[in-house]
Amino acid sequence: MVLVHGWGGSAASDWEDNGWRRSLSGQGHTVVAVDLPGHGSGPQPHDPGDYADLASEVLGRLPTDGVLDAVGFSLGAKVLLEIAARHPNRFHRLVLGGLGDNAFAPEPLGQDLADVLENGAHAEASTAVRELADYGVGNGNDPLALAACLRRAANPVLTPDRLAHVRCPVLLVVGENDPVAHPVHALAAALPDTQVRVLGGVAHLDLPGSIEFRRLALTFLDAGALTSMTR
Repeated sequence: MVLVHGWGGSAASDWEDNGWRRSLSGQGHTVVAVDLPGHGSGPQPHDPGDYADLASEVLGRLPTDGVLDAVGFSLGAKVLLEIAARHPNRFHRLVLGGLGDNAFAPEPLGQDLADVLENGAHAEASTAVRELADYGVGNGNDPLALAACLRRAANPVLTPDRLAHVRCPVLLVVGENDPVAHPVHALAAALPDTQVRVLGGVAHLDLPGSIEFRRLALTFLDAGALTSMTR
């Protein structure tokens, strides 16, 4: 079972602190929680060129044997989709949180956010940018590494044609109060085998801590059968 966190988080903040490893291990899964480049306990380079292929970096840290299940949040979900598009037989099931039609677009606040991380908050910085900067640094990440990740050449670059190659069932979970991931219709339509759940009252950064998100993921991964599909 592979877990990949979102931008500004870490394996510890998204998965360990919110009980995911404990729950998955308790159901018999062997858990591998991966830190994205520039995040968590791994190397934190300051050169955007070191973030030129996030999917390859993550792929190199995955177990080499067998078909994997995986859960990703936000950027981590996007990276998992890129791996699944490149290697259609790599995953058995995917649970992707905090990702919708933004999978096909660059991070809208990326450059403003990178500027704040590099130089500190300024009068023109929006509340959303300030909150994201505080979130990333508050999780113990190096602000210059986070900025370099944001300034990378665009990747992953997903398209509906590429996602048509994803063979495994995918569960998309987004919060009702998540303007980042909404809408989700285009992403759901691009994936051959998709189920969608929208969680009431949940914001983007709150999703990893949602007990309902974890419950849905465990049900989907272990039973593989939620009652209905929504697109």
